[in-house]
Amino acid sequence: MVGAVVAAVMMDFDLHCAKCGRTSGADALHCAGCGARLPRTDAGGRYRGGTGGADWGTRQVAVGLLLFLGLLFLAALVSGGVGAFYPAQERALATWAGVHVLAWGVGPIVWFLGARRSADPLRALGLMRPRTSWWLTAALTAGALGVSLLAAAVYGVVVDGLGLEALRPPEVDDDAFFSGAAILLTFQAVAGVTPVSEEIMFRSFALRGFLRDIGPGPAVVGSAVLFSVLHLEPGIMIPIFFTGLALGWLHVKTGSVWPCVAAHAGQNGLALLAARGF
Repeated sequence: MVGAVVAAVMMDFDLHCAKCGRTSGADALHCAGCGARLPRTDAGGRYRGGTGGADWGTRQVAVGLLLFLGLLFLAALVSGGVGAFYPAQERALATWAGVHVLAWGVGPIVWFLGARRSADPLRALGLMRPRTSWWLTAALTAGALGVSLLAAAVYGVVVDGLGLEALRPPEVDDDAFFSGAAILLTFQAVAGVTPVSEEIMFRSFALRGFLRDIGPGPAVVGSAVLFSVLHLEPGIMIPIFFTGLALGWLHVKTGSVWPCVAAHAGQNGLALLAARGF
């Protein structure tokens, strides 16, 4: 199954002509519209098609991910300290605080190691409208969300069937939610802030940095591996790897991080709703 998904990820990446904007197949060398050579690589042989001109590469990504790992531990320390101030909702407050510490930390990492190197930082990070039409973008986003949900469901069935308790995804307990109307803060953090910060870190920064140096297939797979491993929870690493593949493919197809944010937010929101029994 993994081999089939990886093979699918590495296929069907359209190339877009910088001169006339026409889309051509992944194997095309020249634009069918104007005849211009397609921007598959730069002068150094590094993949450039669809990246928006990211001026950072694997070295900056490696440093950024090490800093992100440190940020995870900082968020854990801060969330633990903050939660103690409100014992009645300690875990809910700790989760909310940790999410926001991560979000505030991701911005400087992505800016100083990546975006500031580019003449057009927003475009380089994919923080613009998708290049695909709205209906195709919606279909691709729904498809990526569907693949992610299906992978999680299949994984859960397999783990339950094999009795692999150590690899069972952790359940979301009621004490992770704020009570009453404040539950909206839980959704704001987990289904709002988290998708934005993680997609900027792993798709806008890591995936695009890999794209410049190693091409679309390996870049999507590599960013999915990192996205999975850095969640630091054995019970969710495998389904999150498939989520990373789906979101990486979505990002390369649309050229924008916003569809990835939408799909990620949808999955997190649905997980919260399921945990609450809605």
